[in-house]
Amino acid sequence: MDTPRRLPLGYANFAKIRAQNRIFADKTRLIYELITEDTPFFLSRPRRFGKTLLVSVLKAIFEGRKDLFKGLWIYDQEYDWAPHPVIRLSLATAQNDTPEDLKNSLNYKLNLIASKEKIKLEPGAPADLFLALVQGLNLKYGESVAILIDEYDAPILAHLDNTDLAVKIRKTLKDFYGALKDCEDERCFVFITGVSKFAKTSLFSGLNNLTDLTLEKKFANILGFTIEEFDHLFKEHMEETLNEFISANSIEAIKTVADLKAKILGWYDGYSWDGKSSVLNPWAVLTFFRKREFDNYWLETGHPGFLENMIKTGQITISDIFHKNFFTNSMNVIDIGAKLNLKALLFQTGYLTVARTEFTDEGAYYFLNFPNLEVKTSIAQLCLSLEDPIKKPLLLVTQGKAILETLINRDADGFRLAFQSFISNLSCRVFTYNENFYSMMFTLAIIFSGQLCEPQKEVAGGVMDLHFRSRYGDDFVIEFKYVPLPSTEDDNYESRKKELMEKARDKAFEQIERKRYYFCFQGGGNKIFKTALIFGGRSEILVDFQEARNWILEWDEKSRVYAVKET
Repeated sequence: MDTPRRLPLGYANFAKIRAQNRIFADKTRLIYELITEDTPFFLSRPRRFGKTLLVSVLKAIFEGRKDLFKGLWIYDQEYDWAPHPVIRLSLATAQNDTPEDLKNSLNYKLNLIASKEKIKLEPGAPADLFLALVQGLNLKYGESVAILIDEYDAPILAHLDNTDLAVKIRKTLKDFYGALKDCEDERCFVFITGVSKFAKTSLFSGLNNLTDLTLEKKFANILGFTIEEFDHLFKEHMEETLNEFISANSIEAIKTVADLKAKILGWYDGYSWDGKSSVLNPWAVLTFFRKREFDNYWLETGHPGFLENMIKTGQITISDIFHKNFFTNSMNVIDIGAKLNLKALLFQTGYLTVARTEFTDEGAYYFLNFPNLEVKTSIAQLCLSLEDPIKKPLLLVTQGKAILETLINRDADGFRLAFQSFISNLSCRVFTYNENFYSMMFTLAIIFSGQLCEPQKEVAGGVMDLHFRSRYGDDFVIEFKYVPLPSTEDDNYESRKKELMEKARDKAFEQIERKRYYFCFQGGGNKIFKTALIFGGRSEILVDFQEARNWILEWDEKSRVYAVKET
């Protein structure tokens, strides 16, 4: 067996990765398409996905360092490799406690580049220094300038839970990025990347031709490891890891390379920006092969801390996270000061990914889901007060699937056992047992099962608690109820408990019928099940099902019209 190539964990410098022969996924075919187009580009991807490394690759190309690309696709293409001056700015390290701090930090970064290039910049606003630096480099080298901006949104994201300050920071950045339009004659390439996508008018109003690559199919896999790349790059690491697992007998179910690959894909694959192809999280994969242990690595360093603060301060509720998991391209923006577009925020930060797309006359609809077990665990920990750990994530997947199957098969006894087992593996000490708690636990169980669901679905009659469609096409309309049971037990306790639970069940069915929650699913010929989930005290569960009347439109030859037929 060949010695595995070294892992580039923590490396974002392309020259060092190549010099040390570390693992590198060749994306230069896609990069070539970017550098041969005359337009500014924007790309949004979650943290820990390789954006900084991509910027480093672009820098090496525009510096004309062809030697670094030997063996890569672009090396043999017709490209002149003419060196250009490059301005590379990362705002991830910009001071941003106040707008003034940000201005001073931007000026410091620009002056540092100017000093290395022996260009004198006069004191002024950051935008003035930016423009002067571009013009100075253009004049010094006689070549147009490549501008690469990494983590353009970091100063705003740091204060997303403080709207007033975020608005002021945005104003400072908008003024700064305004220099990009004024230096149009001196620049040859602009590439801007970050986590979030803010409305173009709020930050880049001058860049009318800014091309957004975020949801463009051609560039869906420009970051992350495709399965083909994974197979090619990690063959030796897979064999070494498998041998270690077998020797230690650490995971009984893993006996072959195929077993190991399936487990890795379940944990770290599933990110998609087109609803068809998927990529693995590079940081998580590299960390896994370093530690050779399945764990949640993304939550440690990649998840956005501002989400925690927004949940803690009540700006986001748990039900908000699971509600309406879809958007259109025009909705995939964050606008500070307006109502928070939580779905766009969760998508951009990596908690949700594109599960499928539907194309209509109004445009594309992107339906979202959680990409893999690592992120499901992360979202569960966010929901569970950000403090208590998840005990056994693989077991939760199995139990979540069992819960889903018992519902699909309308197995009330099986559901009670599976759901109680699921809850026992979650550390829920800080929660009060009530309807919200149980509805959240149920939603988490469905998420761990891999099933798309829609909590708090709005229909004409009101807002139903939850809806999902089974793999057989059956619709389940679910209403939750919580019953505080008597605190003292006596001879009549069991009968009183049963009476209270059954009354709550009847009330749930009555509500579904009265508010016509299931009417919007009629007409497709599928089965519809009204489902009452009643929780009592800390451990009592009652689940019951009623099949709703359904109808289809059927052509009547005699009257020559479509007629309603009940099924």
